[in-house]
Amino acid sequence: MWLRQYPTMRKFLKFGIVGATSAGVSLGVFYLISLQYPALNLLSKAIGYIMGFFVGFTLNKFWTYIDQTEEDEKYLLKYIFVYGITFLVYLLVNFVFDHFIHPNEYFANFSEQFNFTKAAFWLRENGPLVSNLLAIFINIFLNFFGTNKLVFKIPEPDHLFD
Repeated sequence: MWLRQYPTMRKFLKFGIVGATSAGVSLGVFYLISLQYPALNLLSKAIGYIMGFFVGFTLNKFWTYIDQTEEDEKYLLKYIFVYGITFLVYLLVNFVFDHFIHPNEYFANFSEQFNFTKAAFWLRENGPLVSNLLAIFINIFLNFFGTNKLVFKIPEPDHLFD
């Protein structure tokens, strides 16, 4: 009940739950496709992202922002615009991480400093997954900002209860 006093915090928590669900779908689809077709790394990430996109849009529109939606508004087009831009950022970050930066190696070296050899081995063997997780984390912030400012537009505090 106390959470109803803080509408922005409530939206953020709902957005987080939707984001975790969408990320789970995205990672699951990526993982399933990459098991069958390991050479299609970036394509499997793209397909996973698109699947997560539709789950996220549906849950955000009908649960997170249900009180801010209007009948005739074109939310899907705005949502596609925001997520289209962040999708390109997501693919670019994945490409740069997979081919140039290799963050899994940094994490593996860090793990070895604390004698976590199994974790270091796992990190070295799962570079594309580590890159994907980091790209998703970056996109969380971009998507939250874009969804709140451009798609569903959280009203100013004095208009919250109009």
